[in-house]
Amino acid sequence: MSISALALAALGLTANAQQACDLSDGLGLQPAAFQTETEACFEGLNGVTPDTFMQGQLGQFTAADRSDAGKASLTNLATLNEAARIHAYDMAVRGYVAHEDMEGRSHLDRVRLLDRTHLMGAFGANMAIVDDSATPEEAYRALMADPANKANLKRGEFDHTGVAAVRANGRIYLVQLFSRVEGTLQAPMPTQMNGKTDLKAVFAESRAEPLGWSVVSTSGNVLAKGIGDSVPASELKGQSGYLTIDMALGKDRYTLKGPAVSLF
Repeated sequence: MSISALALAALGLTANAQQACDLSDGLGLQPAAFQTETEACFEGLNGVTPDTFMQGQLGQFTAADRSDAGKASLTNLATLNEAARIHAYDMAVRGYVAHEDMEGRSHLDRVRLLDRTHLMGAFGANMAIVDDSATPEEAYRALMADPANKANLKRGEFDHTGVAAVRANGRIYLVQLFSRVEGTLQAPMPTQMNGKTDLKAVFAESRAEPLGWSVVSTSGNVLAKGIGDSVPASELKGQSGYLTIDMALGKDRYTLKGPAVSLF
């Protein structure tokens, strides 16, 4: 997935010192801190403004193109919107453009840090940067100019989407996320797990069977694992990772990606 060359200039924005949001050194590494800082930034950030009208237009253009291609419509998911928006904010303030942030977190990582209930399968992301004077039609054309972005838009595996259009320093940052939600936890997973945690879930494929769960660090180390529909208190104090659930559907095996959590 390539990114517009317009995005390569250093932007040099800073947050207002009187505001709680400060992205100068990025977002917190722990899930609770990441959520708290994201919420503070959405309360207001000097020099950075979401464009809700353009976001709505991009959603309409996406729906029309998928319909023309014979693909199912996408459901808007709040946490995909939030993950897209906070990444656009972070890029604008810290003057970089990439699918990963400076801490190495991916778009999917950010979704898992914010979302407490959904279990994800297929995932994709589109990005483009356009001039502040661009119309919604021009912004959408910029997104679709990348063949990989266009392919994402028409992938039949996706059933949810989220989009952000953020104005900063004479540019508009466009981030569009797609996912397939394969299951939903019946109870939100806490950001900090210090006791037994319920993993009961409803799966999109009723014939699928969970084989086991694990909590995996960003480096791929398994911090905790087990079987059943609950996570016991862990002895791995102070570490953070991402919930994964291994699934079986007949002879097929696949992994669902769930919320980020800290083990205390």
